[in-house]
Amino acid sequence: MVTGAGWDRVTLGPRRRRRRMLRRLEELDRLDARSTPPVWRGPQTTAYAVSQPQRRSRVAVVPIVATLAITAGLLWVRGVADEQIDHVASIVPMSQVRPPLVEDAQLGRLMAAPQAPSGSGGFEVLSTNQDSTAAYDPCRPLHLVVNREHAPADADAVLRDAISMVGPAAGLQIVVDGPTDELAQSARPTMDARRYGNRWSPALVAWTTPERVPALDGDVAGVGGSVAMTDSRGHLHNVTGIVHLDGPTLTEITLRKGGHELAVAIVAHELAHLIGLAHTEAAGQLMNAENSGQTGLGDGDRRGLAALAAVPCNREF
Repeated sequence: MVTGAGWDRVTLGPRRRRRRMLRRLEELDRLDARSTPPVWRGPQTTAYAVSQPQRRSRVAVVPIVATLAITAGLLWVRGVADEQIDHVASIVPMSQVRPPLVEDAQLGRLMAAPQAPSGSGGFEVLSTNQDSTAAYDPCRPLHLVVNREHAPADADAVLRDAISMVGPAAGLQIVVDGPTDELAQSARPTMDARRYGNRWSPALVAWTTPERVPALDGDVAGVGGSVAMTDSRGHLHNVTGIVHLDGPTLTEITLRKGGHELAVAIVAHELAHLIGLAHTEAAGQLMNAENSGQTGLGDGDRRGLAALAAVPCNREF
């Protein structure tokens, strides 16, 4: 198992940090050339709300200026903050227009309920309310569409193996519908009738770049998360989401020895965010934010995915 500095080198950490520093220097040059101070615009209203990071004591709060600069509404903090976020989550109001119940929604589970390992803990979830945890309906497929704008040559195999790792552990039938011309963008509608018909937009897996998705800059190789809606009982249901992947970085990773397994682990990590898991501080888990060589699901990851699978069928929308 590659750990510590070795893992950092294998996953191109030094190269990404150099690239991030060059971009910051270029931005400073542009700002210095202006005759008036730059105007920073606050977060815009999008379909996704902000997922706030936990602040560490060494983060200076006062100088930080925030702008909305990530796929589907992640609040990206510019300035001296050293915390980077690779997940998003939000809850949309019940008043939003809903599509009719999809034809492939069944009365029972499509896959067997996963069995959680013995023990407890080792995981965190992204979205909860007093009545429930946001999760996808186990009684219908979770549909994905893929934009291959900057995909590595073996992108299909990487995604397939990541789905094979996460899907059964989450008790979800994950179906790739095929390619899409939808690009990663800062605001994504929960419904896109022109592309996908009168239904929730399928979750988007986009092989993109930090230039298009600024939150992929630095050490972040992927971003994932979902939008949830409450039903008439107040229970949360994820309805659509995104996984944005740094195509150039993952292409370089796949070309290295053992790179396929590392790329699969990164994509599986983001798929788990899509399904509803947050980062955990527990060691030996794929969802640990400071991964030191973990390429498969740990017991805590499996407990978390099994907990998200333990939800009833959604027959309302």
